[in-house]
Amino acid sequence: MHQRYLVLIAGAFALLMMAVPVPASGPALAQTIVTVTPSPAVPLLAPVVPAQPTASPLAALARETQRLLTAGLERTAAASAYRLSVVVRAAGTVAGARGAREEVLTSYEGDHNGPDVSYVLRSSDLIRQGVDPATGISAVIVGGTTYGRGPLPIHGVTEPVWYNLGSEPVVLLQPRYRLDELVRRVGDALDLATLTPGRTEAIEAQRCTAYQSGKDAVQPVLTALGRPLTPPRASTGGALLDVRIDRGAVILWHCSDGLLRRIQVVAAGSVRQQPSNVFASNVTIELRGINRRIAISAPQEAQAIQRAPEPGAVAVRAGPIRSMRGAGGVLGQLNVQEAVILIERSADQRWYRVRASAATGWVGAALLTVPPAVARQVPVVP
Repeated sequence: MHQRYLVLIAGAFALLMMAVPVPASGPALAQTIVTVTPSPAVPLLAPVVPAQPTASPLAALARETQRLLTAGLERTAAASAYRLSVVVRAAGTVAGARGAREEVLTSYEGDHNGPDVSYVLRSSDLIRQGVDPATGISAVIVGGTTYGRGPLPIHGVTEPVWYNLGSEPVVLLQPRYRLDELVRRVGDALDLATLTPGRTEAIEAQRCTAYQSGKDAVQPVLTALGRPLTPPRASTGGALLDVRIDRGAVILWHCSDGLLRRIQVVAAGSVRQQPSNVFASNVTIELRGINRRIAISAPQEAQAIQRAPEPGAVAVRAGPIRSMRGAGGVLGQLNVQEAVILIERSADQRWYRVRASAATGWVGAALLTVPPAVARQVPVVP
């Protein structure tokens, strides 16, 4: 038993000696301490990154439509030579017609080549300028000289022949329409990105696509073109009645060569307070021969006329300006102290045809003060 205790004591001593470090015979080595930095915890789920919005096909189409039509309008407006046709049709007094039956209010056919132009204009509103709407205005401006076909409310231009009116501009004979102005007005009044492509049509050997707006674009474009829808005044209070456009569109024909060859504005509707008061309007602008050679020449055997200062007078009374002597329709109102141009007079000197601010037409001589020397300068109507 004592022997067993000795064995246990010897084993314990041996273990103790193994635990005690034995110094080395060489120099002591420095102790290296290694620091371990813990890695950040990795989330079980990666963070969700919101997806970037992508352009829809409709938005891309709208941008392309706007780019295409903007370029087409600019290129068309820059054309220096073209044949221009403008036709305005309407039905209903709201659209400017006399009744419910459709009629042509304005027709314009003109050849344009830079500053030179030859055109024929017929319009119902020419009567306010002293021109027969059925005959209209036929004029040529070439090389800075103006030619007009009579009769016109210009002194000496009384016969149905061509007159050479010289190099001074004649306000009455300036063309009503020019392409750059028409295109600018339409472009400014339209949101081009809202137009949608539709049917195609061949015009002058070009493949043309019709881009169409909704009905909300109609009234601003008609107003920009000078053909607003003008409702009649209500019977009470004089307030303008409210127009409702039931159907309508603005259509631009864009062709494969990048030019526009047709612009059309159509509308149909009624007056909200008077549903039976309906109207329709159609404005069509056609272009042909864009940037081609268009020859414009002066009329042959045009009579030269010496344009002297036109005789004038001052109104001493207010009164109506009529389309004919006597009981003609009223075109406008002459105001007191208004200066007018005397165009012609009746043989009995009871009526004068005058050009006033409101209209050109006939007024009673009692409304004017005309000195005898001035009256002698006024041609007598046959």
